[in-house]
Amino acid sequence: MNSNELYTLLEKLGLTEYEAKTLSTLFVLKEAEAPSISRTAQVPKTRVYDVLEKLMAKNLIIEIKGRPKLYRATEPQKAIDSLILTKKNQFSELEKEAVEVKNNILEVDGKEESGEKVMKVKDRQDFEKILGQELLKANKTIQGLTEIQDEHEVIHEALRSAKLKNVSIKLLNSFQSKRLKESAEVRHHNHGLNVFIIDGKKIVLAISDFKKQKSDYHFTILNEHQPLINALLHYFDKHWKDAKSY
Repeated sequence: MNSNELYTLLEKLGLTEYEAKTLSTLFVLKEAEAPSISRTAQVPKTRVYDVLEKLMAKNLIIEIKGRPKLYRATEPQKAIDSLILTKKNQFSELEKEAVEVKNNILEVDGKEESGEKVMKVKDRQDFEKILGQELLKANKTIQGLTEIQDEHEVIHEALRSAKLKNVSIKLLNSFQSKRLKESAEVRHHNHGLNVFIIDGKKIVLAISDFKKQKSDYHFTILNEHQPLINALLHYFDKHWKDAKSY
């Protein structure tokens, strides 16, 4: 490993520019005075003593008392192992913090909003992503009057995940999609709608025709709109009985 590669590695392991330059220089010089380290490492004289103090605090170099005072690096393998261990510990702490934050976000996200939201997106795939997020929140049931095709990957993945949670999924689909049968009980019916009823209390309803190319697309998410939920479930049940599996 040449000096540039060593210097780059030390920076990746968490040292500052001047710390990496100083330590890699001491690996070569073995033992030196501060002025000599400053010149060789190209670290300003006004900074070199501060940098040396920080490296000593990290147990990467040793101060040898005397006149003049000298500095010696610890063995390169031990120094690098020490930096790796520090980096691992930092990552472990960061991971714990991230998990805690993620759990807090999930707790907030788990509290369903009441009322309704009308949303607009520029891309049909953005609707699929939001729909997928809502389907993943299902705990018991998903019923849908849908137009899902094989290429709608995000929706297929969300339905598979819901199935793994033992969510009952029944879909009246306008198209014949063999992939849907992997995660849902599906029957064919030409209804022209794109609506999901989740746990009998939430509706995700496409207002725009997502089969057509448009500049933007509208849909709505309704929570606890019981009259509309009842009407949609009644329509669903009526046609479910008459529809055929494929």
